[in-house]
Amino acid sequence: MDLSILINIFIIFGIAILIIIVCNFFKTPYIIGYLITGVVLSPNTTGLLKDTHTVEIYAEIGVILLLFTVGLEFSFTNLKKIKQYVLVGGPMQVLSTIFIAAVLIWVITRPSIAESFFWGFLYALSSTAIVVKTLQDTNKINTPHGKFILAVLLFQDIIIVPLMLLTPILAGEGGNPAYNLLILAGKLVLMGVLSYVLARFIIPRFLNQVKKIQSQEVFLIATIFIVAGVALLTSSLGLSLALGAFIAGLIIAETDYNRLAISCFLPFRYVFMSFFFISMGMLLDYRVFITDFHWILFWFFFTMLVKASAGIIAARTLKLSWKTSLATGFSIAQIGEFSFVLAQSGMKYQLISDQNYQIFLAVSILLMSVTPFIVINAEKIQPLFMNLRLKRKKKIA
Repeated sequence: MDLSILINIFIIFGIAILIIIVCNFFKTPYIIGYLITGVVLSPNTTGLLKDTHTVEIYAEIGVILLLFTVGLEFSFTNLKKIKQYVLVGGPMQVLSTIFIAAVLIWVITRPSIAESFFWGFLYALSSTAIVVKTLQDTNKINTPHGKFILAVLLFQDIIIVPLMLLTPILAGEGGNPAYNLLILAGKLVLMGVLSYVLARFIIPRFLNQVKKIQSQEVFLIATIFIVAGVALLTSSLGLSLALGAFIAGLIIAETDYNRLAISCFLPFRYVFMSFFFISMGMLLDYRVFITDFHWILFWFFFTMLVKASAGIIAARTLKLSWKTSLATGFSIAQIGEFSFVLAQSGMKYQLISDQNYQIFLAVSILLMSVTPFIVINAEKIQPLFMNLRLKRKKKIA
């Protein structure tokens, strides 16, 4: 009997628990603990974990389950309550970030236009997991900036799908970009029609029959069957597995069994997502902090300022107060989980070099580490600026 998989799981979770206990002592999110676990286990560090391929497979499953649960939790009823924030604030934040980041990166480092805009894609996404959890833990989810942040993050979770689909087109794969966009639009329309048929006529009846068995285990198996089936369907059309998982979530969300599906899937999501963050940490070579520390420091502040500026622009577009706008901007001034997925796609299509990818990972981990402290104190940012402004006026006078 091959015990290598069991040994790997034993090592991964053992190290993770120890690190998370330390993180908890310093009130640091568990996600940071997973990233640090990956760095510790990395072949570039201790080399404790030899078979990294297994972790990568679990990480891919984690991404699929994450997008499935995003679709599953996507409620049109809740969306209507903050629809202006989602439909105006969300696109404004994403487009502002992409444009500002792309222009500044092109001016500073002079990459190709495609590479500049791809970096804009990466910067456009924020960490839903860390920000929402921190807002919930501090009872700030229903504050003015909390509602706006939730709307922006929701839009970002949706926009990741088209960004992933646009990445190969941005890289010039497959010839004529206009033709590729037309083909992509056709595939999406076809997938939309198939999704409507599944949601309207097939899946609700299928789940209704499964529910009659009155077994949560059988319902879970049936749900996995649907996710796998829809994901394979999108894959057969040349689209991503993650898109299929997202669509499967949307379909089940429109049935009477969405709450049951969420309760069944959440434990699996958390387990596989831990593998995702651990695998991201394993990709980081700690030596980049020695060789490129000055660049890491530069891009750390660059990213924070660009993302904060875009968030403030989006909030002010909707005439929110400066206090709310500043709290929003700095709360989402980090790199998101889906940016890691997008970055790996960029590596595949040579939109990011290996060295820049390492710097990107280092900056992302640092930003995620400071995010909880920023979110907790976000409402103090505007009074802090006001105090500094008053002090300057007094000095001038």
